[in-house]
Amino acid sequence: MASVSGAASSLGNTSLRGYGGFGSGIDRDSIIEQMTAGTQSKITNQKNKMTSLGWKQEAFQAVSDKMLALQDNYFSFASGTNLKYPSMFAKNQITAMGDSDITKFVSATGSSNMLDYLSILGVKQLASSSTLQSASKGTSSIHTGITQDSLTNPVYKSSLLQGRQLRFGTYSGDQYQSAGIFTFPSSYKDKDGDGKDITVSIDYTIDLDAAVEVDGVTMTGGEKLAMQLNKALSQSGIKSGEDSISDVMEFVYADGKMQLQTKAGKTTNLVINSSSSALTALGYNPQNADGTDKTVSDGISLSEFNENQKQLNDTYVNRQTMTQYLTGKKLTISFGGQTKEIELVKSGDTFADLDDLKDIIQGRLNQAFGTDNIKVAGGTRYGADGNPVIGTDGNPVIDPLSFELGSNASSNQTLTVTSDNAEIRNVLGIQKGASNKLNLEGSIRDNIDKLIPDGPDAEAKRAQFLNSLETDGLVINGVKISGVTADTSIQGMIDKINTNKDVGVKASYLSSTNQFVLISSETGSGREIQLEGASADIFGAVKDAAGNYTDGNFEMGKNAQVLVSYGNGISTMIESSSNTFDLEGLRVTVSQEFGNVTQDASGVWNSDRSKAVTFSAKADVDGVTETVKKFIEEYNEMIKEINTQVTTRPDKSYGPLTEEQKDEMSDKSIENWEKKAKQGLLYNDATMRALSLDMQGVLTNLMANGANYKDLEEMGITISDDYLDGGTITFDEAKFKAAMTSDPEKVSNVFTGGGDIKKGLASIIEDTLTPYATKYANRNGNSYGRLIEEAGSEKIPLSIMNNQIYKDLKEMQSVLDTLNARLASEQDRYISQFTTMETLINQMNSQASYLAQFQA
Repeated sequence: MASVSGAASSLGNTSLRGYGGFGSGIDRDSIIEQMTAGTQSKITNQKNKMTSLGWKQEAFQAVSDKMLALQDNYFSFASGTNLKYPSMFAKNQITAMGDSDITKFVSATGSSNMLDYLSILGVKQLASSSTLQSASKGTSSIHTGITQDSLTNPVYKSSLLQGRQLRFGTYSGDQYQSAGIFTFPSSYKDKDGDGKDITVSIDYTIDLDAAVEVDGVTMTGGEKLAMQLNKALSQSGIKSGEDSISDVMEFVYADGKMQLQTKAGKTTNLVINSSSSALTALGYNPQNADGTDKTVSDGISLSEFNENQKQLNDTYVNRQTMTQYLTGKKLTISFGGQTKEIELVKSGDTFADLDDLKDIIQGRLNQAFGTDNIKVAGGTRYGADGNPVIGTDGNPVIDPLSFELGSNASSNQTLTVTSDNAEIRNVLGIQKGASNKLNLEGSIRDNIDKLIPDGPDAEAKRAQFLNSLETDGLVINGVKISGVTADTSIQGMIDKINTNKDVGVKASYLSSTNQFVLISSETGSGREIQLEGASADIFGAVKDAAGNYTDGNFEMGKNAQVLVSYGNGISTMIESSSNTFDLEGLRVTVSQEFGNVTQDASGVWNSDRSKAVTFSAKADVDGVTETVKKFIEEYNEMIKEINTQVTTRPDKSYGPLTEEQKDEMSDKSIENWEKKAKQGLLYNDATMRALSLDMQGVLTNLMANGANYKDLEEMGITISDDYLDGGTITFDEAKFKAAMTSDPEKVSNVFTGGGDIKKGLASIIEDTLTPYATKYANRNGNSYGRLIEEAGSEKIPLSIMNNQIYKDLKEMQSVLDTLNARLASEQDRYISQFTTMETLINQMNSQASYLAQFQA
């Protein structure tokens, strides 16, 4: 007989651990354990019963889960491997037959009784979408802020703050404890007007005293910088005690200084480490009035930081001339399919004026992209007579430098000049993605002179357009595109159009031709593209009184026209709004015109019959074989599980282990013990016995419904020779493939029913399983099946807390709770009694000691 060492200690059911017996010398705890042994034994037995019942539930679920999985995979309408569907076995692999140069343009799926008679004689035209192509948009030079004056005057600013750090921490005596480092970032995360995540760049070179508008609020540039820094601070993750640092302190720009102030009602012991690299740029003065360094061994408190600041305008940026700033800086220039980084001014370059610098840059562009493909314009302006143009101040007019297409470039080529560095773009006065054509990264407002090019009343038209966009929005096909304003980027506008399913068009911009194109989302004739107000201006499609487009090019979509023969010598022209259409059960797709289809004067359609396409069909032998093979494998696994549970006898010498027993065993020993203890829990169970008998009768039932066992043998499906295995099915893959190849309809009849077979194998198995386990209670008298009612299943959430074993376990838990309460009550009573006894004994000992002194 199997056994484990040691009897289960009754202490396993109690927390009894006391210190009684000091006066009496009695082992109180051991005696109480013996006195409560009856209740403790009942608790142990109750726990073992609950464990065994839980294991029994798992055994039921091991069977029912396999049954439900089999139904999901092979009998469900939602499954792509549903063996109840005749289409699974049908000749549904369609091949287009004919000239290989033509058949590659025709594909088909499905099945049709007319397959042998159908042919496609030709495709006169394909279905197409309606398209609206705008007129070419305007072009312009890419202007910069490189002027004659900027070469010598230090007016350009670069940040001394971005990338620097403030180190926060606390001091305890001489010990510094870091709380976190705030690095002044280039950007922070925020939400746009539609609630979408965006990245906002921080302008560290902003004019501190200039008035700026933020979300309709006017403030100074310094206040905007403080606001942006506070948003970045809130995303830093630095803590001040239990609070985020941004809940305790904030940047405040006041009186020309950037201060760090504690928020109202908050306190903090955080200090700034004196080694922080951002202190100087923030204007902190580390020296006393006499020029000596301040003592900051214990860090700089916020009050000390605020009291010792210079004006921020004197410290936050480095001011340079354009020459100084440009030295070593690079611009990213794209032209003719090439993108290169061009260093405008190199260390050691010498030039007397803007014209000299212009020549230097022109030389570098010629070397990078070829002579006169990109022109550097600007510098001294010359008149028609070849002499410099004199301005009103009596000096020659010197224009800022700009970039444009050179004399060797074609007019439709695209030139872009940009930089990933926002500071460089700001200094040079160029936008990100700046182009001689539309700048997709620039706003509609910034592109207005190209969207509505120069011409009669151009300025009035631009103003009218912006007003229309502001008041009416962007409307296409009667649908207003939400979120499009004058400040939306061109690419943002395109994206919003393309993600709006109701508008019915897709928008794109053709850089090569500098045009917008709108394409209807669906093909076919009658797909109008209606534009109103601002949308008509942007997409360049204005209709006159007759309804004709005066600007832009519109082409109505077309229906597909396919000439079909049904084998009766008569040709029929089929029209479809799509290039995919239904043809007598087939789903046909065409992708090219062919057949030289024409119509004579009498209305008869003619075509080149040598280009005709016919169809052949065969069953998906390999696919069906693989599906049936997997089905039988899963079916047999289910049968083996059922048979094992029903036929395995339990070993009474194994049962649930107590915690004390587990403490004396290795993990592997526990695993082996419980594996043995779980065996045979469903032995001779009435429900499982009935299920096993029903499953063994599946093929017999199939025979009763008209199937021939010889036919099953020919297709490789037979009952196992071992009568003890519970009714597994053997599968001969080679025979099954041969049957599917020669007669797929016979195979289909066996599985789905048909011909002489009233009910197929798939339905018989499903009907056999349903009374025991199903996800569809309405098919089984509003019951999920006997196994589910007994033990539930996680595959059917409603059954988890609505099954017999769950209810039994709940009642058993109630009994266990009562026993535990009884044990606690018994222990408390005995402890109280022992305590009283100990008190009396101590009193008696004291009296005895007192009397003993008189005897002495």
